Amino acid sequence: MGRAMKQQIHDFKGIGFSKIGYFKEVRKKITELENLNVTLAQRRNRLEAIFNSISDGLTILDRNLNIVFANRIQQAMFPGVSLIGEKCFHAYYHKEDICKNCPSLKTMANEATLQGEVIIKDGKFAGHYFEWTTSPIMDHSGRIAEIILLMRDVTKRKEYEFKLMQADRMAAIGFLAAGIAHEINNPLTSISGFSEGLLKRLKNLQGEDCGKQLESFREYLEIIHAEAYRCKNIIQKLQEFSRISGDDFAPLQIDRLLMDTVSIFRQHAKDSKIKISYENRLTKGFDTVIGKESQLKHLFLNLFNHAFVCMEDGGALELSSSSDHKKAEIRISHTGCVRPDRYHVNIFDPTCQTQATGDGNPIDLSICYNIVQHHKGEIRFSSEVDQGATFTLRFPLHPN
Repeated sequence: MGRAMKQQIHDFKGIGFSKIGYFKEVRKKITELENLNVTLAQRRNRLEAIFNSISDGLTILDRNLNIVFANRIQQAMFPGVSLIGEKCFHAYYHKEDICKNCPSLKTMANEATLQGEVIIKDGKFAGHYFEWTTSPIMDHSGRIAEIILLMRDVTKRKEYEFKLMQADRMAAIGFLAAGIAHEINNPLTSISGFSEGLLKRLKNLQGEDCGKQLESFREYLEIIHAEAYRCKNIIQKLQEFSRISGDDFAPLQIDRLLMDTVSIFRQHAKDSKIKISYENRLTKGFDTVIGKESQLKHLFLNLFNHAFVCMEDGGALELSSSSDHKKAEIRISHTGCVRPDRYHVNIFDPTCQTQATGDGNPIDLSICYNIVQHHKGEIRFSSEVDQGATFTLRFPLHPN
């Protein structure tokens, strides 16, 4: 019995020591968890500080497009709007349904980083331009868990770009003013001459056979009518280039845009001894792009101007358009004098005022580059000494 009592006391001590060891292990784990929580809190605070120091608005979306985080810049972009817990399309665009071509959904589908820009048309922030970027956040299993949405308000920059583009367009039209004035003067000369002829014939109608006179009247009036409408068309084309147009993208036919631009240059080309030719290899149904008409016309206007500056002694401007059923390609080639040593490595660099002909005339093609990028296109430049140069442009097709 004494031995049994000693065994029970020993077992009791063993259990006690086991419990003490267990509690020590639990306390150790609790301490590790507390330290881990402190570390995680520090990391979270660090990430929030980093996010809040970013100059762009930053939003984190879950897979259902709910806003789970928005940094201070993002909240400042949309003051008075409760962002956390809201759907992004409702909070930012005041829409009840998911946006058409939603970039966040595309990022979740393709696991790709996407970029673009958008103008808000309705609500409190109507008229604001935003550049956006969407990137995926992966979980431990490699599956997309959340989306980072970066937004930057570029409204002021867009306003300055628009003013610069408008001023540049006016300067380009001023460059063509002499040729346009000459082209308008030709039909006006015909109108004034034939109208004076009609007035003289009216004086001689009394007492004469009117048959032949009336026939000449008809011929003269038809010429006056045609020349007057020619003036109207010239002025209408000029107004289309100089007017301030809207910001909406629309389906546009490439060949019509090129021919409209050529019509503005026709007289200037004649005066400058430059022959313009256009080879249209676009097939019906694959000749349309989505774009802003005023911007694309401005793009062609600038590139034509560049070519004319290079052809001081005359030459040829050769245009061609074709497609591969995915993209439309436009080639603008000229036979002017180009000195590659005068070009910057990147001719479209806005910091480089390119001197194309060596006469000190700066040609800045950064506006052209920005227009092409805005239309999700490509632009390349190639040249050879004393053999001219070529601009090649490619734009995504909009199938009819």
